[in-house]
Amino acid sequence: MILALDIGNTHIVLGCMEGRRIRYLCRMATNRLTTGAEYAVTISRLLEFGHIAPDAFDGAIISSVVPQVTRSLSEAVKMLTGVEPMVGPGIRSDLTVRLDDPATLASDLLVAAVGALDVYEPPLILIDMGTATTVTVLDGEGAFRGGAIIPGVQLSLSALASHTSLLPAISLDAPPHAIGTNTVDCMKSGSILGAALLLDGMIDRMEAELGQKATVVATGGLARCIVPICTHEILLNEDLLLYGLAVLYEKNR
Repeated sequence: MILALDIGNTHIVLGCMEGRRIRYLCRMATNRLTTGAEYAVTISRLLEFGHIAPDAFDGAIISSVVPQVTRSLSEAVKMLTGVEPMVGPGIRSDLTVRLDDPATLASDLLVAAVGALDVYEPPLILIDMGTATTVTVLDGEGAFRGGAIIPGVQLSLSALASHTSLLPAISLDAPPHAIGTNTVDCMKSGSILGAALLLDGMIDRMEAELGQKATVVATGGLARCIVPICTHEILLNEDLLLYGLAVLYEKNR
């Protein structure tokens, strides 16, 4: 069994993987000030809830978009399990990257691409809805072509509520109509329905640039709120990054 950790801006997703199957999954808050020892204590308690002993792991792998946390979490994993986690640019992926500077490809986008190519046939459009929403494209040959970075739905709503005097914080429920008849429904129309329409529009534009239809796959904590109201067929795979980490571990062990 391996310990797979995906460090995002808001949450860290922890998966206990047996091959490519998730045996246990949990989340904890991302905190840039938390020390390795503090993370070790938190992870130990989470594993205890899952009835998993820290010495049950043969290996570990980390994906991170928060460099300040990577070192602390790596220390925590080694302290708790005794294994040195795979982390960083030295990990082999076999992914062809056609960016202006391939070294700038974020680890979470790489991991999602590797996981998706192991499950789905390209071309692919991958949507990851977290603090930011990323929309990335893998062409018919499976090469990473690029994509778009969009402010996340929750981030946009938080900014709207905090920078206006009369607009409240709201839930992420879909609005009943595009034409809102009260403040909350108007905000939901603009933010929730607007996010779905934005994704539909991005898919249309990206498929036009590719010159062919693509399989669209969504992941991330907010995907289940937005995907159902999109007009395109979008496959929901909430465990795509953990699956990708398991694939990368197999390639590099």
